[in-house]
Amino acid sequence: MTSLYPKIRNVKKDNIAIKVMSVISIIISLICLITNICTSTKYMWSFIVIIGIIYSWVTVMYSIHRNVNIASNVMIQLIAISIITICIDYIIGYAGWSVNLAIPIIIMVANTTMFILTISSFHKYKYAIYQLIIFVLSIIPLGILFFADNIITEPLFTIISSSIAVFTFVFSLILCGRNIIEELDRRLHM
Repeated sequence: MTSLYPKIRNVKKDNIAIKVMSVISIIISLICLITNICTSTKYMWSFIVIIGIIYSWVTVMYSIHRNVNIASNVMIQLIAISIITICIDYIIGYAGWSVNLAIPIIIMVANTTMFILTISSFHKYKYAIYQLIIFVLSIIPLGILFFADNIITEPLFTIISSSIAVFTFVFSLILCGRNIIEELDRRLHM
């Protein structure tokens, strides 16, 4: 016989698990930092590990405490991973790979994911706000390319990622433009 009520999480067990994992994360961070200081002075690779641990915690806690929909998660990941790649690029001695290669690839993946979500969703309007925000964020590197000298030195991936952003956004508008406009009107009271 199946229960009519959903199974409730054991909050006490969850809190113990979070505390144990927090202690383990701190220990790993300290071991990496001490090892890095004792063995290498070329660059602080331990900061990359620490940033990865912090990023993992932020992602897990965000997902646990909020009933996250996929589109908002894609948007948060786009922002967070872009910031992390820039930080890592600076930690290891800025070479520009974060803005020339990594961020355009992240933008391509985010826009493709949103496009697939929009096409496969029964309620196509559900992701409209997130898709609009991701589109705007995806165009920022193109603005930087044209208006800021010497930040993006290899423009190919930026142009490709911005083109994919425009294509997926326009195609989504063509497929379900009325639904998106209705959702934007409902949410933004336009």
